[in-house]
This record gives sequence, C-alpha cells and structure tokens, in this order.
Amino acid sequence: MNNKEFIPIANPNIETKEAQAVYEVIKSWWISMGKKVQELEKKICEYVGVKHAIMFNSGTSSLHTALIAAGVEENDEVIVPTLSYISSGNTILYCGAKPVFCEVDLKTFNAGVKEIESKITSKTKAIMIVDLKGMPADFDEIIKLAKKKNIKVIGDSAESFGAMYKNKKVGSQLDAHSFSFFANKNLTMGEGGLVTTNNDEIAKMCKIFRNQGQSKRYEHIMIGNNYRLNDYAAAFGLVQLSKIEWILKEKNLAANMYDKFFENHDFIKKPFRPEYVSRHSWYMYSITLDEKIDRNKVVEYLTKSKIDTRLSFPPIHLQPIYVKKFGYKIGDFPISEKAFNTFLDIPIWTEIGEERIKRVVETLNEAIKKSFK
Repeated sequence: MNNKEFIPIANPNIETKEAQAVYEVIKSWWISMGKKVQELEKKICEYVGVKHAIMFNSGTSSLHTALIAAGVEENDEVIVPTLSYISSGNTILYCGAKPVFCEVDLKTFNAGVKEIESKITSKTKAIMIVDLKGMPADFDEIIKLAKKKNIKVIGDSAESFGAMYKNKKVGSQLDAHSFSFFANKNLTMGEGGLVTTNNDEIAKMCKIFRNQGQSKRYEHIMIGNNYRLNDYAAAFGLVQLSKIEWILKEKNLAANMYDKFFENHDFIKKPFRPEYVSRHSWYMYSITLDEKIDRNKVVEYLTKSKIDTRLSFPPIHLQPIYVKKFGYKIGDFPISEKAFNTFLDIPIWTEIGEERIKRVVETLNEAIKKSFK
C-alpha cells in the first residue's frame, strides 16, 4: 500500500471459489432457477433463523414483491423514510400506492415511532422501515404501533444482511424483510434479492409473483413478474454465505478502528450505535461533518487524493421525478435534508487494513483544514 494507491469505497471479497461454483453450475446444463436457488434459500433460513427465504433477481424485485404479498394495492398509502435509496419509494409506486414520506432521527438516520405515527391515516396499508447504512431500525417499538393500528410492516433491509437486532439476526422481526445482494453489499452476487418471512401466506404469494403469477406450471392466478434468480448466481451466493461471518467480523474490526480515530473529534462525528443494535452490518461507514465544514471541498480533496467516497443517498422527495410528480421542494423534510447534507460515506471493506484506514483518516484531517466555509 502506498499513497498513490486508489482506495475504493467498497471492495467485495470474491475468490476463485465463487468462479468454480458458477462453472460447476454451467457444466450441469441447468442454469435457470433450480436446485442451487433452493439450496441457498434453505441455508439462508437456517442462518437468519426464519421460516421462509425467497430469492429474487434484485433487491428492488424483492421489495416490490414483499409489498404485493403484504396486500398493498392501488390508492393505498405506505409510510417510508425519505432518506433512502429511490427503490424504497419506487416500489410503492409500482403497486399503484402512494409513498407517504416521513423524517428520520438525526443520530441513527432511521425512522422511529415518533417520525411514523403522525403520518398514519385511514389509507395506510403498510409501513416500510429502512435500515440505512446497514444499521437496524428499532423494530419492536414500530411493531407495537403497527399492531395497534392493524398495519403491516415491511423491512427494506437491503443493507443489513447479517446485522443483529437484540441478539437476533435481522430478517425475522417484521412481516417481511427485503435484502439486496448488489455488488457493494456484504454478501454479493452482483445482483440479487431476498424476502424473509415467518408468514406462510406472504411466502406463498412471493413465490407466485416472482414466477409470472404461476400457482403451478402454466396456471397463472395473478399478474406477476419474472423476478426469478438463476442457479449460477445462487451458486455464487452460496460461497459468499459461507464467508459472511468472516466478512462481518472484518468490517466490524475496520469500523472499530475508525471509531477510535474519530472519538472526540472536533469536526467529525462517528456513527451512532444504539444499544438495541447487537451487530452493525457496516454496509457503509458514514461520518457526519460539522456544519462549519464545506463537504464538497472535503470530497474534492479526497478524490484528488485517490480516496473514494459516497453521498448516499439524497432524500427521495428531492429526486427530480418526485419533485415533478408530487411537487416536493427543499425544506419539506429538513431533518433528512440536514442528514444528507452533512454525512459522508468513507471506504470500508474486509481487507482495507489499518494502514489504509490511517491514510483515509489523515487525508480527511488534511481536507477539513482546507474546507471551512
């Protein structure tokens, strides 16, 4: 490692084992959804501790299907934090329903009961919880509220596979959880999605919807979609799953190193971890910069220094298509906007190592000195 080396934001752990597993599937002549998908679903059930695991070709597909399976229909409302990736809002629109945005807590970047409760109306069919940056939301409090109001709760847990909430892996707490296995996730297949649930009816509907609405071959009982995962992606995922505990251990070690460097820092706030989070997944390590600091200048300095960053994600209500469709404007969700305007994702991956972390921190400190407003 040297100061000229590019340090990416993420660097998935992919070895020859994954390539060999894919090659074995190709040699078998069965590459569409089959035995490898079934094997992966079974092993994920065991890993997460949940009754059903249903694989999909993307996290967006799995989230859309979870909403459909939960009964979200045209003219319904679904409460969702605006501080999320755009698929959280889009999948609600796919159902013909309306996304009703809520604020987040500035410390956790997640929505809680306080942010959700005032948004509930007679049209609310579901609440979508987002585990932003890979940290679980406080599920229990939201579940209590939802049960009282007879509302389903769907987890957009795209970033939190392997994270633990009150000593249990994320995936069994809500009516359904949706995960993503995109290239930068802890467990990756390049693309891929997953729904986990203990609800038999939701699981049944997910399997039907992902397979063109078929209850059995060539018998279509609903307008479904082709959201199937193929067997060579599943074979890749099986190898990744065998390494997931090591991946999470290494990323937590990296996060702990960053934490020590940012402890009591004058201009950088390290990520907050509530007591209910037994294990963070560290999809991203997101620092918060003091408002005296010009974040754009920091990013520019880091980029010139060959250190990758992300500003993920802009609030959905400020995305051009949502402004055009619903008339949102800057200032409509000031807490979420403040979070987005002050946080910054910095590199974290399994083999980043102490030397690279030191270089990231040192470069950040240099950038801050040059970036006062």
